[in-house]
Amino acid sequence: MQPSTFFRALFFLAVLAGFAPAAPPVTIWVSSDADLKYYQNMAQLYQQKVDKDFQANIQSFGFTEMPDKLSLAIKSGINTPDIVQFEEIFFSLYLKGEVPFVDLTDRIAASPLAKGILPQRMGLFTWKGRTYGVPQSLSSVVLWYRADMFKSLGISPKDLSTWDKFEAVGQSLKHKHMMLTAMDWSYLDILLRQRGYDLYNAQGVAFPDSVVTVDTWKRLVSWINDSVAFVPDRGGIFEPGFFANYVQSNSVLSLIGPDWYGLDMIQNFDTTHVGKWRAMPLPVWTDSLSHGHRNTSSFSGQGLVIFKKSPQVERSWKFVEWVMTDPDANVDRYLQGNSFSAYRPSWTDLRFSQPNPFFGNQNLAQLFTDIAPNMPYTVQSPLHALIINLLREQYFLSVVQHQATPENTISAIRAQIAQMTFGQRGQQSGTKP
Repeated sequence: MQPSTFFRALFFLAVLAGFAPAAPPVTIWVSSDADLKYYQNMAQLYQQKVDKDFQANIQSFGFTEMPDKLSLAIKSGINTPDIVQFEEIFFSLYLKGEVPFVDLTDRIAASPLAKGILPQRMGLFTWKGRTYGVPQSLSSVVLWYRADMFKSLGISPKDLSTWDKFEAVGQSLKHKHMMLTAMDWSYLDILLRQRGYDLYNAQGVAFPDSVVTVDTWKRLVSWINDSVAFVPDRGGIFEPGFFANYVQSNSVLSLIGPDWYGLDMIQNFDTTHVGKWRAMPLPVWTDSLSHGHRNTSSFSGQGLVIFKKSPQVERSWKFVEWVMTDPDANVDRYLQGNSFSAYRPSWTDLRFSQPNPFFGNQNLAQLFTDIAPNMPYTVQSPLHALIINLLREQYFLSVVQHQATPENTISAIRAQIAQMTFGQRGQQSGTKP
């Protein structure tokens, strides 16, 4: 027997005896410690239910650290992940040129995910007709409010059914030296989507409906002028310091944010007010410019993508498909205080109705499912992260602090985008920008 034949036979016998070399662990990158714990549990559950040989190497990075780590790994080809938990804004950074993630369009079409995921959410990771990720959170926006403070002030959720009424209630609190809400740059994005518009369109045009953007921005400026809202001194409403400085001291009556904002951030960062928070649909726009009169919006959804050069694409896809569709996986993510699933078949699971003492035993899952059909459709663009970053770091505050007008700001952002785009084209063609 030739040596090569001998070793092949030996390997075959080893396989039969159960000694085949184990596949390497699937490397999964997540963006928080809560997600680290969740996916560790899901890897174990997947072993029990689907693949007893499945192993996962799960690594957690900071939310804003993730894009930098991923970019470095992609460029160097060293220590690259197989699966990445990604946020829609950061995903847009990878839409210039070849997308470095697996095109999942055909796999999704052949999966229960095709009909199961709420259609409005599928655009989060879709670019030029191809889908590169599966959204895991509904991210429907609601008005989170302090029920105890509302009661003491004689405010009912019915009093806030429209934005006009919301503003009237906020103005009535002036003499009590209180403001109805705190806000940051995210409110412009949220309210614009609620009205049926966006900061950009699928063709890559920034502020395609500038009249509505200006109108929305001016409305937010009026909230500041009329003492309906305030802007935190440092950072935004997503910073831990905001909760320590304002929320825990009873300086905030309500906050506009997606499902995960309440389930994760409010629940974890405001432990002094257990049982006192509630949620309600957003007040609606009733003007002629707004489309649909939605009582919700969307903001910053996460999902899973697979690195294109992963040596374990099929194995990674099987895990992604399972964790997005399995009933236990969907329920556990909600009950651990993370987010509400975008996978509609899971919504009928009675465990979603379990009372949550933090929110006064309100059935939040029922609220999320009731408003889900009213959510706006989301589109992607390479401009997404760029515009958001400019708003967050510079322009939103300059407008609400009366240092610039919305009209001038939109023109300035458009000019920056045009300059950057021209510069990139010049570099690619070998000419000066």
